[in-house]
Amino acid sequence: MKLKMLIAASAVGLMSLAQTAVATPITFSFESATPGIHSVASPYTQTINGVTVDATANGDLYNTRQGMGVGADAFISTDEELSFTFAPSAVHLLSGVVFESAASISGADFDLYGDGTLLSSVSILNTWTTGGSYFTSLDFGNWAATVFTFAGLSDNGFRVKRLTVDVPEPSVIALLGTGLLLMGISSRRRRKLQ
Repeated sequence: MKLKMLIAASAVGLMSLAQTAVATPITFSFESATPGIHSVASPYTQTINGVTVDATANGDLYNTRQGMGVGADAFISTDEELSFTFAPSAVHLLSGVVFESAASISGADFDLYGDGTLLSSVSILNTWTTGGSYFTSLDFGNWAATVFTFAGLSDNGFRVKRLTVDVPEPSVIALLGTGLLLMGISSRRRRKLQ
């Protein structure tokens, strides 16, 4: 009887821990701390809370105070691509901010790929101007992938300033699985005893 109560209490405890251990969003910033256009080594790597992102491009990689881009003008324009590879696992791409060279950017200015698949439902959340610069906040619909690629489709170039992701916590999945297993064992033993 004590074993059953211990198993049930452990299962409830593990389930409550799993519910509280929610993934925290991580925001990667790709803006330079100094004015001007700066060539950066490829891959350009950042690590926050154990999550690493490598930025690479199909040309030279540059960053500015308004974000990261491709080529000497540091904008992602027609036929230019900027990719972000996340490790150690896939992430959910939640949102981002881009700097625009034009007064507005639209879905006709770029495509977004997740692990090589064209992603749909990228929506514009907000557009604002600061000191004559145009910025747009984007919602990516919580797509999960390891590699996200921005492909420029027009001369309305843009730079990627920030990306916010969340990472499914492996410990949450393990805790949830253990809790369910213990509950199943307890239930099975209870049925055998009846």
